[in-house]
Amino acid sequence: MHACPRPHGQLCLALADVNDRIRRLMSQPVTPVNAAERAAQYQRLLEEWGALFQNDVGPTA
Repeated sequence: MHACPRPHGQLCLALADVNDRIRRLMSQPVTPVNAAERAAQYQRLLEEWGALFQNDVGPTA
């Protein structure tokens, strides 16, 4: 069973939440002061997205 039950063709809420957080982060300007923290936060979000997506994929026929 998938970790994110959802209607066919829709992202699970957890994936949608991570996507939204990535979009918000990417909409913020990069400055020399925040560049390293922003990159680290992006890395964490991508890891979270990857783990959720991996759990949301089922075997094909």
